[in-house]
Amino acid sequence: MDRVILEPAWRGFGLGPVLAGSAIRRLSADCVAVVCEPGSADGQSEQTDAELEQARGKLAAVWAQIGFEPFREHVHVLDCHLQEPQDLLAARLKEFGEMCRT
Repeated sequence: MDRVILEPAWRGFGLGPVLAGSAIRRLSADCVAVVCEPGSADGQSEQTDAELEQARGKLAAVWAQIGFEPFREHVHVLDCHLQEPQDLLAARLKEFGEMCRT
């Protein structure tokens, strides 16, 4: 998976971690780890350094919701052999399901 882009109208509902986490879970069956570098995937090259840094911070917080941990600089790692990422994804799925029912 090269990048994840969620249309702006769908952002803010907890769908990003659910979709990305589910895709990662399915694709990482034989992987030891998954590495990501949060950044703007919208192709907004006009962003200032401060705006890009703010976007990276927000995305890093989203990735943390499914088990990614900071490694160095803007790189984050998910250990595929830990139970915690599975538990975190299950929690995100439950939260999303509850929101859908309300």
